[in-house]
Amino acid sequence: MKNNRILKYNRDVKINVATVVIAAVFIYSLISLFRMINKDPITIYKVSKSNINNNISLNGLVVREEKIINSNKNGYVCYYVRDGQKIKKGATLCTIDGSGKMKDYIEEGAQSEEILTASDYNNIRTTISLYKSTYRNENFYNTYNFNNNINNKVVEVTNEILMKRVSGTITGLSTITSPYSGTVTYYIDGYENYDINNVSKEAFDKSKYQKQTLKTGDDVTSNSQIIKVLPSENWNIIAPITDEQIERISNRDSVLFKINNSSFEVYMPYTIIEKPDGKYINISLNKYMSNFIAERFVSIEIIKPDDEGLKIPVSSIVEKDTYKIPVRYLSGGGNQTNYNRFNIQVKDNETGEVTIKQVLPTIYMMDDEYCYVDPSVFSNSDVLLDITSNNTIAVSLLELNKLQGVYLANRGTAEFRRVTVLKTVDEFSLIKNDEEIKVYDNIILDASSVSENQIIY
Repeated sequence: MKNNRILKYNRDVKINVATVVIAAVFIYSLISLFRMINKDPITIYKVSKSNINNNISLNGLVVREEKIINSNKNGYVCYYVRDGQKIKKGATLCTIDGSGKMKDYIEEGAQSEEILTASDYNNIRTTISLYKSTYRNENFYNTYNFNNNINNKVVEVTNEILMKRVSGTITGLSTITSPYSGTVTYYIDGYENYDINNVSKEAFDKSKYQKQTLKTGDDVTSNSQIIKVLPSENWNIIAPITDEQIERISNRDSVLFKINNSSFEVYMPYTIIEKPDGKYINISLNKYMSNFIAERFVSIEIIKPDDEGLKIPVSSIVEKDTYKIPVRYLSGGGNQTNYNRFNIQVKDNETGEVTIKQVLPTIYMMDDEYCYVDPSVFSNSDVLLDITSNNTIAVSLLELNKLQGVYLANRGTAEFRRVTVLKTVDEFSLIKNDEEIKVYDNIILDASSVSENQIIY
């Protein structure tokens, strides 16, 4: 019988540990790389110092005492007083020539020689330059008023020069004198007898505003409106105002403000007028009236101190639930120096024995009555103990309070830090700079892109 020698080989596979470890690390690296490639990037924002302008901007209506003077006959009006000039009671304002000779002489004189001086032209250029520098599309309605003002200035200067030359050569002139002392102007707009007590939003509709010049250069009829005199330096600015804006000035009975972005500031008393269609601020002034004699609508800026703090994006702000726990439940540690712990009653279900354990949670904020605590170290079945009075309170009965904060990313993880928002404007908020977040800290730009304690890098 043939002797068959059969050799059997061990089929067990010997595993090389080093190979497995290298393979595991390689696979983990591939998975991590794949997840990193497909993961939305986390953007970091560096906190900076900033301030927010708290000034209150309002659109106001000018209300003042205005007296209109009428002509006493038909004829051509020759004015003696320039727009904005102050006059005394009884001063001659103009003369009215019913014969037409004065008008003919002025027209012939204006055509036959150069009337205006270099100084007069310079004044007109200054007026035009000032209008151009302050022009805004939303104030287009003022364009026609500006055109009338320039024409009036030319007629005014020309008439004044020619009137001096013909004085005493024409008889039968009727003289108009002022029954008041004050400031002269030459326009009407229907607001001359405006009653502040009847203020409404309709009065601020600039699209319906019409300003009519009194100096037209044409003949007038008897009893026509020809001059306006403002006998007092007392005047008012009224403007619509919101409840929030009223609250910001309610600590004073006077306000500091600028008019039409002027270089000077005015401090004057105010009152609030309540009407069915809203509330209005009424600022009383006793000076600077002549500076704005040609204005019916003005912009005012009530000056308030700026808020200073740290600037952060609104998107970085997140809300966190915290337990609102009375401060009397705080307890010290073993050395009884830092009262930053809480005592929890623990009951053994088998023996019924009650013991006390201490927990050290994160306390985000504390006031005189409560501390606001991270709830993650508690369970709903926990019972807090005040060891001084032996009073207890179940954690399940604690009030939840939301705190605003951001995720700090200085140490590579998303750590919640409480913030106090002072003011929000558009996409940014101003927060207090003396709390947990400091200037140059790195925070998560979009708080919704991470979770608390998530590893960032």
